[in-house]
Amino acid sequence: MSIPVLSLIPRGCPDHPRFILADLQRGFWTGNSWSDDEHEGLLFATERDAGRVAVEILSAATKDMPVYSFTAPIELEVRSNHPPDLQGLMLWLMRAARLYVDYQQTGLTDGTAMLSIDWTKLVPVKKPDLP
Repeated sequence: MSIPVLSLIPRGCPDHPRFILADLQRGFWTGNSWSDDEHEGLLFATERDAGRVAVEILSAATKDMPVYSFTAPIELEVRSNHPPDLQGLMLWLMRAARLYVDYQQTGLTDGTAMLSIDWTKLVPVKKPDLP
């Protein structure tokens, strides 16, 4: 099985956004297989729901490959007159922030990479006092 190149395609309207998954050959994910008919594509209510399924599809396509894991810090600086509520900030980030990778332009030559941000691990950083 070759590794699919997946795209998230917006559908619906601004008040009721929906999304479908497509592969490079413009096949549409039905929930069980790929179809040439866009109308058979499974509609997802959120980008997050579609993203979970995309990870499942990519994981299945690469299940026989070894996995190498890495962690990279992401810095977030909030400027405010009051310290932000950490839980509220996490919830806002989950809704507002997205991590995108242009796989077609800069894809790996052997395998694929799946990126995610776990906002539940967000912790405040104590900066040293300046003299």
